Amino acid sequence: MAVSEKSLITFAPVRTGRKSKPFVLADLVDDLVGDQLESGNVLVISSKFVAISEGRVVSLATVKKTEYALKLSRMYGLSPELCELVIRESDEIIGGVTGFILAVKDGLLTPNAGIDKSNIEHGKVVLYPRNALESAEILVEAMKFRHGVKIGVVVADSRLMPTRRGTVGVAVSAAGIEAILDLRGRPDLFGNVLRVTSQAIADDLCSGAQILMGEADDGVPVVLVKGLDPQLLRKTSYSSASFSIPADQCLYLRSLGYDSKRKVLPAS
Repeated sequence: MAVSEKSLITFAPVRTGRKSKPFVLADLVDDLVGDQLESGNVLVISSKFVAISEGRVVSLATVKKTEYALKLSRMYGLSPELCELVIRESDEIIGGVTGFILAVKDGLLTPNAGIDKSNIEHGKVVLYPRNALESAEILVEAMKFRHGVKIGVVVADSRLMPTRRGTVGVAVSAAGIEAILDLRGRPDLFGNVLRVTSQAIADDLCSGAQILMGEADDGVPVVLVKGLDPQLLRKTSYSSASFSIPADQCLYLRSLGYDSKRKVLPAS
């Protein structure tokens, strides 16, 4: 089968050393990959990397526990300090299993409100970025100003999916790229008109990038994507909420009997 050169999309890892202190994200990304950027490229960046740049690292020893945190700790076998942070960071707590609390954070369903203990010093955790969209937008504008290039930026996290083993990449925010492509009204191969289908372009990119980013000591917080359809590079912005639907409209949660009026433990 012949493959058109224009159809080839490449993912290139961008490596850096360990980070645990705040830093200027645009400066570091510029140093790492700025001279390689071309208009039409997309940078997929780890949400943890963005969060560390914002100083979103917390020492568990400094966290004051509430009675609510102690209750969650007993229910789910997590430290009271981590439970306290989950309470503070969550929009809603839906439930959980031993080792994990299922929460809604910025409209996204996520274990432990996105708080991560990996790839940071022992006794510390990394929270979700304070404003992932703002960081993506700043990076788009910075690269345009410094190098005259029009790029897209997607902030990525890894996520467990229902009934699936292992993690995949999902988008937390995106700027300068059409992150969700509405296909409603288009015909399929047999002329059937699509009624509800949208393609999660940003999530697809995050999953591809996740292969290179890894989950352990890979040291790849940024992935450079080339070859994407240039029509997808548009002046658009997507916050976390832009990627989500209300929990009571979710196929999985509705099928499992989720009722927003009967929360297991509200995060308040």
